Formats: sequence, structure tokens, C-alpha cells
Amino acid sequence: MKIEIAKKAIGTAAVFVLPVFSDKQSSPAELKKILENRKKNGDFKAKSGETMLIVPDDEKLPEKILLIGFGDSKKIKPEKVRNLGAKMIKSVKHYEKGIVDLWLPAGLNMFGKELGEGMELANYNPAKYVTGKSKEKHAKAEIKTVNLRPEKIDKKKLMENVLKGVTLAEAVNYSRDLVNGPNNLINAETLSREAQKVAKECGAKLTVLNKKQLEKLGMGALVGVNLGSEREARLVVMEYKPSGISKKEKSVLLVGKGITFDSGGYNLKPTQAIVNMKEDMAGAAAVFGTFKLLKKMGVKKHVIGITPLTDNLIGSKAQKVNDIVTTFSGKTVEITNTDAEGRLVLADAIAYGIKHYNPGQIIDIATLTGACMVALGDRYAGLLGNNKKLIDELMKAGENTDELVWHLPIHRDYRKAMKGTITDLINSEGSGLAGASKGAAFIQEFVGKTPWAHLDIAGVAFVKHPKPYDHKDATGFGVRLLMEYLN
Repeated sequence: MKIEIAKKAIGTAAVFVLPVFSDKQSSPAELKKILENRKKNGDFKAKSGETMLIVPDDEKLPEKILLIGFGDSKKIKPEKVRNLGAKMIKSVKHYEKGIVDLWLPAGLNMFGKELGEGMELANYNPAKYVTGKSKEKHAKAEIKTVNLRPEKIDKKKLMENVLKGVTLAEAVNYSRDLVNGPNNLINAETLSREAQKVAKECGAKLTVLNKKQLEKLGMGALVGVNLGSEREARLVVMEYKPSGISKKEKSVLLVGKGITFDSGGYNLKPTQAIVNMKEDMAGAAAVFGTFKLLKKMGVKKHVIGITPLTDNLIGSKAQKVNDIVTTFSGKTVEITNTDAEGRLVLADAIAYGIKHYNPGQIIDIATLTGACMVALGDRYAGLLGNNKKLIDELMKAGENTDELVWHLPIHRDYRKAMKGTITDLINSEGSGLAGASKGAAFIQEFVGKTPWAHLDIAGVAFVKHPKPYDHKDATGFGVRLLMEYLN
């Protein structure tokens, strides 16, 4: 979506969007009378989210004027601007001309980033993977240009903030595309190639380990999950280290679960649960999206991104219940549930990251457990970890971005429950109780004393009931949260 700042208050676009406060009036002089009449008649009270479409009988005015209520100007908050910015775009994106004029009253000027985010996130077009007759329809449903027409403002600063929001949202939309892509198009092979583009874009050093290398390194957990697949597993490692970083400064390690399709293995998922299991690489997609932004957003931190990539399938060679694997760390695991595979691939990836990069902190992000989805639904991600400062900072970042997280406990008894009898660990305790916490307890066995946080995004990565700026299916959750934390 192209953003421009127009010189005049009224333009030639077919649709003119006019945000309206309930307690004060702001509009171009040409539209003042129209707005006054609507308010006077009580047709439009400018309540938050209220809309009205006007078709004026005047050739000098736009063909259509969309009024959108922003409520009390004294109660405007970033989240509201993001949501209403999205509603504006969704309300007009089906007009075929694809060009919109947007009046910006002074009360919204300080929320340029959130406005840009909301507009670009709402403008997301899923047509990349749409086929057949509906592809053209989806392609048309997109705003190409938004002409901002601000009231009394530092236009340069406004543009900087709006474009910052748009840039963030573009990376989220990129992650959405990866998650929405089916397994025959998005898999370990294609994501490895995608990593080359991402690394080049942000100036990161890229390492891609293939199956033979993983076997030689002793990554029995990742290789074990991959046994049933015709596509070989990969471990993608990206290292972003901008100039000026002190050698003493420790890195931030981001690890994203990349199960490109999860059948559950021999603990086969039932029909309802297996639908949309292309989403099980949403953690990896969030890491890819975050890396696309590091250079653009001027992040001055040493950041390592590791994504273990494989699908989890059934076949004559597939991993079976009661198999024993030796992880990269040397710890052994009895496979008590082949559908608890995400924690296995994360274990090897985290242990590899610690050994080779000695990070100062670790954040893993994964669609890990249905239990977290049951507990928190589709508005909060689970947040677990071993470091209060890191947890508090991620909670604050979640509040600032509306990518909300909720702190869940890892009781010492949950860690005991993951201990094995014939091995160091089991990968699933099987009681059905505290599944999110026990999954995190397993991962904790591989982080040592390094400050660590685990984001379980099972409920928020792929949704049926989207937020105003989201769409059904992939949300791209985690990109804005991680960027807020890193900046």
C-alpha cells in the first residue's frame, strides 16, 4: 500500500474517509456543512466504530464520503487508532479503484505508527494462495494508495511514523503468507530458500544445516521427528550483528518452531484437529518476519534466529511411541507421544544456539500445545520462563502492540513429571493436566541458567474470529511483539 501526503484537503479519489470525534469537529471546509447536518439530525453521533456512507449530490465533492466515529477525543488510545484504522480500510477496500483520501484530524496525528499498522494489516490480501475464479476477486479487494490529508501537523514526522507502522505490518503480512501457505508450497526446502532472501535483506549471516549434518551433530530429536518425511529436515540459523555492537554484549536468541505440517505421527490427530496443521510453523514464520525488520528498524542488538524445519508425518520409517532419541545436548528422551514433536525440535535448536552463540537470553515461539489454546483462547499467548525481568518486558511489549501474553507457571512438580524412568526425559506426561506448563517444563531442561521465555502461540497464530486488523486464518502473531521487545 502506497502512502502519500496530499497538499489539498479535498482530492479526486472516489472515496473520502472522514474520522469524526464525538466531542469536537474537524473536517475540510467543503465538508463542514454535511458533517454538521448529520450530527444535528442525530443520524451520526460519532460513537467509536460507528460508520455512515454518504453519497453527495455535488460534482465538486468525492463520489462517496465515509464517516467513521472515533468517540471522545480525550479517550483516544493507540489500540483504538490501530483498530479503527483497520476498520476504515476494510470498509472501503472493495471499491475497485483502490485509491482513498483520508482526512486526519489533529487528535490522531500522534498515533501515526498505529494508524499505519492498522491500515496495512487490514489491507492484507490472501490472494497469494487463492486459486480459480475467486483469485481475481481477491486481487481487486486491496487499497493501492492512501492519500493522507492531515490537519495542522508536522507532515514529515507524521509520514515517518505512518511508514514505520506500514513497514511493521508488511512484515506481519509476509509471515501470514508463510503460515497460510500449504505444505506442498511451504516446507523445509522452500523455507530454506526463503531464508536466503531474508538474510540478504537484513544483512544476516546464514547457515543452513541439512539432514546429514544434523545427524553428524547428534540432533536426534529433530532427526527423529523427520524420519517419516520424504523431505529432509533443515536447521536454519541467521545471525544479525550490526556494526557498533560491543563484543561484550551477549546476543538475543530467537527460536521458532517450524513444523510445516503436523499429522501427529502415529499418535494421529483426529480429523478436526488435523485441519490447518500447516499453521504449525507459525513460530518460524514470526522469526523470519522479525528478521526482515531488524535492519529496516535500525535494531542495534546482536540477534540470532534459529528455526528447525520439518514436517511430522507417518511412514514405514517414522518415529514410534517408546522410541528413544539422544538430543544434541546429550540428554535422552523416550517418545511417549509422537504428537508432542514441537518441544523435541526446539530442544535441539536451543541447545545448538547455546553452545555456538552463548546468548544472554532466549525467546522461543511456538504453536506448542492445544492446552494453552483451551486455557487462554485466541486473544492471549501463553508466556512461561525462568526470568522475571524478561517475562515482565515481554508482557509490556505485548500490551504496547496488542499482541497480548499471559504469564503461566512452571511448577517444580511439572518438571519432575517430565523426567523419564529409562531415559533422562519423556516428551509427554500424558495426564492431560497443565499441558502448556509441562511442555514448557520439557523445554526448560535444555536452557540451563540462561534467561529464557517461551511463547506458546497455539491459540493466537491462526484464528476463526479475527481482531479488527486481523483476518481469518494466519495472524502473523509475534512479529510486532518481538520487534517491540528488541527495540
